[in-house]
Amino acid sequence: MLNIDKKFNEVVEVLFDTQNNQFDNIYEKEKIERFKNLCKTKKLVVFGTGYYLKSIVKYFKINFGVDVYGAYDWVEEVKTKDGKFANIIDYQYLDLEKYYKYIEKVKLISKEEFYENPNDIVIFINTDSYAYLTHTLYRNGFKHIYCMRNLAKNLLSLSLIEKRQNGFDEYDLNKLNHKFTSSEIANIISLYNLLEDKKSKEVFTAILKFKLTEDYFYPISVKDNTSLQYFDKEVLTLSDDEVFIDCGAYTGDTIASFLKSTNGKFKHIYSYEPEQNSFEILKDYVDVLEQKDKITIINAGVYYKNKTFYLHGEGWGVSCTNEVTNRKTKVVSIDETIEHIPTFIKMDIQTFEIQALLGGINNIIKYKPKLAISIYHKFDDLWNIPLLLKQWIPEYKLIMRHYECTQEETIIYAIPK
Repeated sequence: MLNIDKKFNEVVEVLFDTQNNQFDNIYEKEKIERFKNLCKTKKLVVFGTGYYLKSIVKYFKINFGVDVYGAYDWVEEVKTKDGKFANIIDYQYLDLEKYYKYIEKVKLISKEEFYENPNDIVIFINTDSYAYLTHTLYRNGFKHIYCMRNLAKNLLSLSLIEKRQNGFDEYDLNKLNHKFTSSEIANIISLYNLLEDKKSKEVFTAILKFKLTEDYFYPISVKDNTSLQYFDKEVLTLSDDEVFIDCGAYTGDTIASFLKSTNGKFKHIYSYEPEQNSFEILKDYVDVLEQKDKITIINAGVYYKNKTFYLHGEGWGVSCTNEVTNRKTKVVSIDETIEHIPTFIKMDIQTFEIQALLGGINNIIKYKPKLAISIYHKFDDLWNIPLLLKQWIPEYKLIMRHYECTQEETIIYAIPK
């Protein structure tokens, strides 16, 4: 047995089992039992009346021995502009002809009943386009959420379940039935032993279990509800002389959090945003700040060199791509665009974290700034990025925290000792 604690050793054994196509692991079995037990005392509601409704009721009965209580047609909220999902972006990806075709297959429940007691409902999301739905459900009190990927792998082919949603082609958040290589497992074990505290190890373990099962129970169990993402007071301390490098500024939300965490006292901020509309909102936000003369905003993405990319996606999900679109943007490196010694670098830049880190390598190695880096956009970022930082600067303390109900928003903090 490996020289790690018993619970994590169990995870490692499951990872090795995937090499032999053994995916029906103990966490899969726990997920199914948890789902079945929830359905004994709560109402199983199919969220969406689309194509798969015709077979999903029978599927749940045969495979899990549970009955579907009813379905909720959330599309009506979008059409009437009245409800928690009225502005949900996922709506634009739906095939509405299919969505309405199978309503008669199960009882349709009212909006009033659906929202009356969220904790009394188990949700099954009946659509393969749901990037935002899970977050909206969770924020409105629904905590027991399932989907095609984590419950219906036997109902549909993996090619259908793994289909990428428009605008999210570059993401590699998770891989169903992934065979972990020995090198990946070795890196996972190495990182576990390098993490600074017990909570970090719990977060790491939970997100690995999610990668094996896609059960939202795991990220929810380690979700931090009390701290500001990137500015976690349990993890780091900020001074009045911070030079903050904000990679992925969006419309200024991170600057606002930084100002709150520092009581508005800092030396300088460099803020990068490639998408023009978001940049204009960012500019308007900064222009009215009392500290605007100490904030440099840059209409570019962050990379390891200067280059031109195209953009796709929208809002906070916008990303750079080599695929030709009708929007262009430039990218730049940190080392070539800042004039201060950085003390704190934050990155949330939609799969470009490693390239951006390489573009700041000189400043990072020389000055050892605090780092808060997203490690969820690519499947192996979870362990590759922290190990890269530890390789560059062995004295960094690695602390992992998680801030969302899904596997998104996992952050590695690298703190100089």
